[in-house]
Amino acid sequence: MKKILTFMLVAMSAFAAQAQVYPLRTIEQIQFINPDTLLTGRTLSPLLTDTVRVRGLVIFNPRNHALSANWKASYLVDTTGLANNNWRGLLVRLPAIADSSATNFFNTFQPGNIVEATGVVREFQDASPNSGETQVDLIPVATSVVGFAAPPAPKVVQINQLMQFDPNDPAVPQKIQKTTGEQYEGMYIEIPNVFVTGVSTFGGGRISWLVRDASGAEMNVRDASVFFRPPFISSTASTPPNPFADVFVQQGKAFAYIRGVITETNFATLYPRYEIVPLVPTDLGPVTAAPPFASSIVVNPAIPSTNTSVTIGARIEDLDGSVSSARLFYTNGIAGTLYDSVPMTLAAVDSFVGTIPASFLTQNGAYIKYFIRAIDNQGNVSITPDTSLTYSVFRVLNSGITQLSQIQETPFPSGRSIYDGAIVNMNVRGRIMSTLSTNDYNRIIFQDGRGPLSGIVLTPGNQGATDIDVRLRGDSIHITRGRVFEDFGITTIEVLAYNFVNAGQPYAPVSVPIDSIIARRFNFTEGYESMLLEFNNVFVVNQNPDAPSNFGEFAIYPDSNVTAGLRVRGGVAQSSPDLGQNFNTDSVRLRQELAFIRGILTFNFSNWKIQPRNRSDIAGFSTGSGNVSVPEVLSNANLTRLYPNPNQGRFTIEMQANAFEQIQMEVLDMAGRVLHRQTFVVEPGNQRFDVTGLDLSNGMYMVKLSGNQTRQFARFQVNR
Repeated sequence: MKKILTFMLVAMSAFAAQAQVYPLRTIEQIQFINPDTLLTGRTLSPLLTDTVRVRGLVIFNPRNHALSANWKASYLVDTTGLANNNWRGLLVRLPAIADSSATNFFNTFQPGNIVEATGVVREFQDASPNSGETQVDLIPVATSVVGFAAPPAPKVVQINQLMQFDPNDPAVPQKIQKTTGEQYEGMYIEIPNVFVTGVSTFGGGRISWLVRDASGAEMNVRDASVFFRPPFISSTASTPPNPFADVFVQQGKAFAYIRGVITETNFATLYPRYEIVPLVPTDLGPVTAAPPFASSIVVNPAIPSTNTSVTIGARIEDLDGSVSSARLFYTNGIAGTLYDSVPMTLAAVDSFVGTIPASFLTQNGAYIKYFIRAIDNQGNVSITPDTSLTYSVFRVLNSGITQLSQIQETPFPSGRSIYDGAIVNMNVRGRIMSTLSTNDYNRIIFQDGRGPLSGIVLTPGNQGATDIDVRLRGDSIHITRGRVFEDFGITTIEVLAYNFVNAGQPYAPVSVPIDSIIARRFNFTEGYESMLLEFNNVFVVNQNPDAPSNFGEFAIYPDSNVTAGLRVRGGVAQSSPDLGQNFNTDSVRLRQELAFIRGILTFNFSNWKIQPRNRSDIAGFSTGSGNVSVPEVLSNANLTRLYPNPNQGRFTIEMQANAFEQIQMEVLDMAGRVLHRQTFVVEPGNQRFDVTGLDLSNGMYMVKLSGNQTRQFARFQVNR
């Protein structure tokens, strides 16, 4: 009888929870911020964390939302007062795809439906705890269709109501206008007569671009719709834009309008800003002008010395005519405004070159800023890059690059290296701090000291040109050539040539003020990017700051009473597999004190955070459970090279040994299965061994070398 009564009580409680009716709130009640509050910069919803019902007209099919495979989103507008009132737009998000059936999300959130949905009011916060993008996260309560209406015409807005250009502040040239712009957050608007002032690419073929209107202000265009992000899924309604085609955006191209939803963000190291999110291909109006555009800019030499002329070449094309003329402008220093110029001459089809004379390069260490102005046969003018916001620069260095700081240090507020995309010769010596080993960080981290700007990520050379992936922690190497690029904001060197010096110990970790990292103070974030840091006597203050999702992260802070702190990245993609996805909930406890925690400082999804290389970087834990510890001591035999890599199942390994030792070599697949085994003896000095007869299919494999005084790993790829 007691069991039956208990069951009935539980069932009744569950039914009551399901039947609970939450208060109906208008979009304006969720979004509205008092003007006096806006003056303080605070834009958090007054209903933050409340569970509410909200009613609105759907203007975007959530199946076209591109931001995540794990959740989808749509946008609502209020059904009344659209012509004369603001505060009428809202982002509605489904945090977990598994809840789709319970909320009837994909069926009800179709453009033209007036829906009633239930969820929790949230803010997607970036840099500031006082502002963010207001959204409603749906809970498992069915969404219902209560009516139908035609989507409203967008409200016409000028960019200077959202962002304004400040020529006196090069660090933050575009200022967010919360007092006049916050009312448009989540609203569908139109900005007429815009032209593109900057286009850049980043991971996965995605593009970032800026538009300017007649007010002279600029704003960024965000690719939250699948139509504006790879893989550019086709629609039955229209053909989506393609950033690799001539018909899409290019610097200087003018459009009759751009339409989209306004969002607020402070992504990466950039300044706070409003961005526009075009939803469908027709949100980008007809082209009204197509000026010539410059691309593939090359500086030769990339690192000049004083009294050396510099040739700058570029591909300059015009889609609807021809290039009439091109000119190269240059000046001393980032703040320079007085430009000299030289004509650029046609060297080949669409290829132009201009030369900065040697007499201009007189100061060692100076930055030289430059841009290209091109004019087509219709009189359309383009400037590459747009000098009001970004610059192309090179630096005069008589000794070339001898320190990582010369690659990492940058005058750009974004933290982008001035050598981004360039192949440069260098003379940099340092030590490997982490490796691609299965029980390590899964990134190669390299430092040439313990001061600011002395850490960087390394990747092996293209098509196996180098074997930097065989290096161990503590190995001293000498990099002589590499390609510098930004990998989602993290400066990286693709190592094209290097020399192994000797084995040894990694540098000791560095201590940096934890509050400075949390607050994103530039000198304590960008300056210590990709360096090994350590914090002592801290507490686990949040086991899962991403709840209800779980990305394996937790937060630490010296005060156990707080609930927010510095994020510690878990075992997710490009992270340490030794920690595992659920280390934050399975292994550490809330309020647990850690005598120390070490990790590589990195930036990911709007937060600076540290990434432990493995469990041994966290007090009270150690790398074990079948994983071999990462060598941080001298090994008798060191693998110095594996080549070719990729190969067809035949390769050579080169080793350097201090003494005689019998070595067992095993070839393993990525699941750890042994596919080949052979034994050989190393002797003092350098030697090489050929590995043949491997019947391997295409894919990634690992070589394991074991002896009484040796344990080494290397990866290789088979491409037949």
